[in-house]
Amino acid sequence: MSRIAVVDNDRCQPKKCTQECIRFCPLVRTGKRAIYFDENIKKPIITDLCTACGICIKKCPFDAITIINTPAELEGECIHQYGPSGFKLFRLPLLRPGKVIGIIGQNALGKTTIAKILSGEIRPNLCTGNSSETAIIQYFKGTEMQSYMERLYGKGLKVVHKTQYIETIPMYVKGKVREVLAGLRVMNRP
Repeated sequence: MSRIAVVDNDRCQPKKCTQECIRFCPLVRTGKRAIYFDENIKKPIITDLCTACGICIKKCPFDAITIINTPAELEGECIHQYGPSGFKLFRLPLLRPGKVIGIIGQNALGKTTIAKILSGEIRPNLCTGNSSETAIIQYFKGTEMQSYMERLYGKGLKVVHKTQYIETIPMYVKGKVREVLAGLRVMNRP
């Protein structure tokens, strides 16, 4: 299990402090750029050089930095990654025809990314950069997701998910929830 330090931008108030997080960082004091002040966003940025020693947490007067334990990566099960050292999504929920699925959890866990992948809005890059339909279908070969992806990319599937912004729902779906779900059941029958 690895640890990372995270800045809560809502709590961080650099105008009211003396950048203790930067000044007391042992790595910064040795010349490494583990944390620095970004002039564009006017907030500190913690880089991947940070060892999550915890000193910045104790020194921050606004409790704006936390250390998060990250789970070990699931080898060979990475579905999508944003950038070389960005967020990684492991696995997708199991879908069943005629069933409704709900995904709940804290912010930044990948719920929207999952919805966008399952709806075809974005193609999973399988953490290799290859997001061709053929590669994706091959990745899921032998699983229930293989037929789902084949139907999704073959335009034989209509996917409906709640958007991030509920005020835009009428742009995508008309009618009451019960009517929409009844229509989906009819469409998914063999």
